[in-house]
Amino acid sequence: MRRTPPVVVQVQPQRAVQSSVAAIAAVTAAVLAAWGMAHVPAAWPALAAVPVAAAWGWREAASLPRRLRWDGEAWWLTEPGSDDETRVHLDVLIDLDHWLLLRAAPGPVWLPLARSQQASTWGALRATLYAAPSRVLDA
Repeated sequence: MRRTPPVVVQVQPQRAVQSSVAAIAAVTAAVLAAWGMAHVPAAWPALAAVPVAAAWGWREAASLPRRLRWDGEAWWLTEPGSDDETRVHLDVLIDLDHWLLLRAAPGPVWLPLARSQQASTWGALRATLYAAPSRVLDA
C-alpha cells in the first residue's frame, strides 16, 4: 500500500467565519427577544442580548494561527508560540470544495481552512485528508 506524502499547512484566522458565527448568534438572540416581546411586551430589555450574543459569537469563532502537518503516518498540530507538536486525529466535518472545517482530537480544536489561504497545498491537503488512514494506532 502506498503512503501519502507529507503535507504542511498553516491554519490562519478567517474573519468571514467569525462574522458568520457572530451574525447567526445575533439573529438567534433577536428572534428569541422578539418572541419574548410578543408574549410579554415589557420584555424589550431582552434586546440587549443581541449585541452581547454577537460579541460572544465573534469571540468563540476566533481561531488561532496553527501549523498542521502530516508526516506520512500521523497528523501533528502545533499551537501558537510553541514548537511542541501534538499528535491529533482529524475529522472532516464540512467540505465545500473551497473551504473545509476540520475537528482535531483530542480537544476538540476546530480548524477552518480556505483554499485561498492554502493555494499551493490545497490539492495535496484534500487528497491526504481522504486517503490517509482514518485512525492511526499508537505503537
